[in-house]
Amino acid sequence: MNRFQRGVGMIEVLVALVIFAIGVVGMAGLQLRTLSMSIDSTQRSVAIAKAQDLADRIRSSGAAPSEYVGTYDSTLCPTLPANVCADTESVDAANCNSQQMATFDVWEVFCASRSGLDSNVVQWTTDISCSSGCAGTGAQMTIATTWESRTADTDASVADNTVTNADGSSQSAVIDRLTLSFIP
Repeated sequence: MNRFQRGVGMIEVLVALVIFAIGVVGMAGLQLRTLSMSIDSTQRSVAIAKAQDLADRIRSSGAAPSEYVGTYDSTLCPTLPANVCADTESVDAANCNSQQMATFDVWEVFCASRSGLDSNVVQWTTDISCSSGCAGTGAQMTIATTWESRTADTDASVADNTVTNADGSSQSAVIDRLTLSFIP
C-alpha cells in the first residue's frame, strides 16, 4: 500500500457521515413541517364540520333563520344555556321556543364536550349573519368562523395573537377564517 493512500478510507467514511447527517437533519425538518400542516388541516376540518352542522340545524330546526343571527365566541362555552333544548329522556325539545332552540343549537355545536373545538381550536369567534333580513327567496346566510391557530400540540394557550408554548416560549399566532354561505 502506498503511503499516500493511508487514511483515504477514513476520509471517505467521514464525508459519507456528513452527507448522511445533512440528510437526517433535512428529514427531521420535513417531519416538523408535516406535523404543523397536519395540525392546520385538523383545525380547518373541525371549523368546516362545525359550520356545516350549524347550517344543517338552521335549515331543519323550524326556527326562523334570523333567530341564529349573532356573534358567538369561546366565552359562550362555560355556561350551559338556561333551556336545554334536546330530545332526551329528561328534556323535550318541544317545550322550547325558537329563540331557545337557536341558542341551544349554537351552544351544542360549538361548546358541547364532543364538539372537537376545545382540543383543536384554542380561541374562536363565529359571526352568523344573513342578507335581506333572512326572509324571502334568495336570502343568504353566512357563518364566518375565525380562530387563532395552534402551531403544535404543545401550545399551552393562545391569547392576544400570541401562542404560548408549553416550554414558556412564545410566538405570533396565525389568524385563520372560514366562511360558509348558504340559502336556508
